[in-house]
Order: sequence, then C-alpha cells, then structure tokens
Amino acid sequence: MQLRKDDMNHVSTRPVALRMIVGAAAVVAALLAFVPAASAARDPITGGTTDLHLKKGFVKKLTNLGIGLAGVGTGQVSGSAITLPVTEGMFDPTNAQGHITSPGGFQLVKGARSVAIVDVEANTVQGYVRANVAGAKMKLGTFANPTIGREGFGARVKASQLTLTQNAANRISNKLGLQGSQRINQRVMSNEFNITVPETVTLLAQNEALLETAPGITKKLIEKGVQPSGINPIAPAKQPKAGNFTFPITGGIVNPNLTSGQVTTVGGVEILKKGKTSSPQMKITNVVLELQQKTATVELEILPTPGQTGRTSIVELVFPTNSINTNPTTRQITVNKAEAKLQAPTATVLNTTFNAGDEKAPPASSEFAAGELFGTFSMTLQAQ
Repeated sequence: MQLRKDDMNHVSTRPVALRMIVGAAAVVAALLAFVPAASAARDPITGGTTDLHLKKGFVKKLTNLGIGLAGVGTGQVSGSAITLPVTEGMFDPTNAQGHITSPGGFQLVKGARSVAIVDVEANTVQGYVRANVAGAKMKLGTFANPTIGREGFGARVKASQLTLTQNAANRISNKLGLQGSQRINQRVMSNEFNITVPETVTLLAQNEALLETAPGITKKLIEKGVQPSGINPIAPAKQPKAGNFTFPITGGIVNPNLTSGQVTTVGGVEILKKGKTSSPQMKITNVVLELQQKTATVELEILPTPGQTGRTSIVELVFPTNSINTNPTTRQITVNKAEAKLQAPTATVLNTTFNAGDEKAPPASSEFAAGELFGTFSMTLQAQ
C-alpha cells in the first residue's frame, strides 16, 4: 500500500545560531517546546464502513427536485442512510487520525440524468471527504470536531455535520441539469460516521512472554555436564522458577489471529558447561516470534568459538487448537502453551557445543533431535 503524505510524522527543526553561551540552554528549551510529540502507529485498514446519514433538510431538497438515491458497486442506500464498506486505509485507532477509502458509492438520479459519487475517502487528519464525483476527483465535503472512540481493535469516528463543498454542489447541479433556484449549493449534507477494522495491530511494550522449558531438554543438558546452576536468565529476562524464563515484550505488529507478523522480546538465556577441558557457553537472546513462518529467531552467541553467529531460527512454532484467544474488547491476544520444537540445525549446534568440554563423551541418550519439544510459550499481547 502506498504511503500518503499525512501517514508520516513531521518534526520541524530550525538551525539556531547562538551568539552567546549565556542563555543557550533557554533557547534550546524553547525550541524543544514546539517539537510535536510522536504519535502512535497507524494500522493498515482492510475493513469497516463509512456511513452518511443525510440530513432532513437535504433530503427534502432532493425530494422536491425529484432526485432519488441508489447504491453504486458495494455502496448501499436505505432511505436516507448510505453505507459504504471500507477496503483500505491507514488509521491510528488511539487518536482516530488517518484515512480510509470505500471503492463503492452512491448516485443521485433525476430522470435520465445521474451523478455517481464513488471512491469515497474520509480523511480525519484534514477533516474532509473526497470522492470521484461524476468522473472528477474532488472534496465532497468537510467536517470538524468529530467525536472518537474505540471499536474493538479499530476505531469509530462521528462528525455531526458534513458540509457539501461548493465545487461538488456545482458539479452535481450541472450534471443533473439544475437551473436557478433548483441548483444545489454549499450546505450541510449529512453526518459522517466511520468504523475501522485493521488488518494488523500494533503491539504495546507490555507484559512478558513465558518460556517453560521441556523437562527432557533440561535432563539432556545435565547428561551433557551442564549443571542446573549453569542455566540462567540474561537481564532483563527473569527466571521465576527452575526451567521457566520470562522475556519482556517490546512490541511488534501482528494480525489478530496471529497468522502473520512479529512479536519482539528482549533478554535471554545463558547456558554454561564447566567442563574439565573447556567451558562451552551459549547465549540465546532477543527472541522474535515470526508468526507467518511459525518460527522463533534469536541472536545466538557461542563461546569460546565461533562467537556471535547473528540472528537465526531455532525452533518451529506449533499452535494447538484453542491456544490463541483474541479479545477485541480488551484488545488483547493471549497465547497459551504454543509448542516450540527444535529445528535440525539447532539440535546439531546444541550437541556440538555441549558434547565438548570433557574428556569423556556424554551418553547417546543426551543427543538432541529435530522436532523435539524445546518448551512452550505463553503470553498476553496488548494491542494499542
């Protein structure tokens, strides 16, 4: 989707030539006071509606002129209410700032003449509704001071007055052949009501992801010579009890059913084997759940060699039935015991790393294998 100018945050900066050191701090402080605060993220929109409820005075004008209403494409007309399904846009549900577009529309019909009004776009940043009016793209109407609220993961916006622009009124009048006092002029046309349904949602840096390590993994590490005291969290991760680790969630973008997107975390786990000939160590940090690929990637460091190996995928994610629960009211998505199963390269790296360090090879029963349950992830994701 192409980004629009009003999808971007603009921060104005001015070069300031300081003639004197004395007073410099005050100048800087004054400048900072005019820097706008960063807004929350805009979510891509793939659903919702734009509704126009025509005012009684406008309906009376149309009725007196013998002008009827009809839907175009996906647009629907019921009495004086026009409903336009939304298919795209970018919208911040926390402050109702953005734009949404409906490809369908409606038409005004007078005898053999008609004016189609389609591709209706509501822009809450600029306070206008644009549309294709009889083949010409223009502002259909303007509005101000809308009331805003939340609608699940999306938003709802209502403007009590949508004022028809003079340009749009002229084009409608011309196309319908209206003359003299019949002509439609700039006037309040309707109210304007929007509901947005996002394709993906922005996650807040709240809550923690819990990793419950499978007992079999801990058992095999111990068989390889890793003591329980050698398995520790890397801050800001915590270890509430043996084998369990919590990682602060730092954000992400996901769709509400978790079939795509990312969940990012910080912190990690350190595994240290104090062997007789060497002390191999593995650091697993900054877990990212890749939901479309159904994998978890981490930043991996193995000591003494090869050191930092970069970000790599280590487990496959399996979501059992009913393990994902989405609550639009609280805007929370909960995951309960999603299974993390070792990938073949990960099993090989674990074996290679922790088979070293002692003169005697560990037992065959300690070998990690592809598809083996590494543990489970549980978390509550909070959308903005």
